[in-house]
Amino acid sequence: MRNINNLDIFDFSLKNREPIIDEFYLKKGKLIISANPKKPTDLMSRNVDLLEGISAYSFSLKNKNKTASKQALERILGIIKSKNINYSEFVSFWSVIDISFSLFNKLPKEQQIEILKRIIEKYIQMRHGLYSTYGYTPTTLQVGKDAKAHKESGSLGAEKVSSILESFGYENYDGENLAKFTSSKSKIYIQTDKKGKKLFRDLIVKNKMKFSWSESKEGKMPDLLFRNGRDIFIVEHKHMKEGGGGQDKQINKIISFIGYKEKNEKIHYISFLDGIYFNLFSMKLSLKTTKISTQIKNIRKNLKLNKQNYFVNTAGFKKLLKVI
Repeated sequence: MRNINNLDIFDFSLKNREPIIDEFYLKKGKLIISANPKKPTDLMSRNVDLLEGISAYSFSLKNKNKTASKQALERILGIIKSKNINYSEFVSFWSVIDISFSLFNKLPKEQQIEILKRIIEKYIQMRHGLYSTYGYTPTTLQVGKDAKAHKESGSLGAEKVSSILESFGYENYDGENLAKFTSSKSKIYIQTDKKGKKLFRDLIVKNKMKFSWSESKEGKMPDLLFRNGRDIFIVEHKHMKEGGGGQDKQINKIISFIGYKEKNEKIHYISFLDGIYFNLFSMKLSLKTTKISTQIKNIRKNLKLNKQNYFVNTAGFKKLLKVI
């Protein structure tokens, strides 16, 4: 592999910022409501039933009709077991009164009835009349679904890195046989979850790697490993949109990743940070912020001490793959 200046790669990353909207992280945004109001989905119909049940319960309370109240409760309990009903106005309200919908579903029926009774009465008191005045709409269901789209991100980061590698001619190895991995094509990669975890550990032993970073992170595995000829690259990837709190700890972890090295200089650590947080590193105003300037200094320090390691964003990762 050619002698590549890791600081040049980092500077290239800084000059080529992350896109505001990254196509890799676009969610499918699957519709749970119908495009045609005259043809409602099952969820839409169930939500109408739910609202009617709440109105029926409210009416029974005013009339002190215990039998009707019990029937309405039973009806509502059956409806809220429907798929995606957690996106309804009613279940969305539960977080306001600090009740977990997922925990509720694990309780015995008797407890569910008692808790549901209290929730409905609070909902009638605080929301139902107001929402009825403005008018309930199925779009709320879709809004609720869209608002939780971030929970679908899951493995999108690993998929993005894999896709980039494949665009540069790398092949995914989906087996566990170390000998086959070692003897197969020179451009190959593995994801370190599931099957890849065992193969990764075998590679650590074969190459006499310490991989001290994992020990310091309670045995955490990196995201990917790829091989180009005799050179092995271990990738830790993070998608970051903003800092603060736990996010800052994640950024510090990925910066520390390139602070480790092996005796074998053919083994490289790559910290791949994408998302618009990376753009703060190249903004002059942000350099006045102690936190950002400290992070940049630590990146450069680790790169200077470990010349075989790299810190990249999307453009930098592609640049690195072009030159290795």
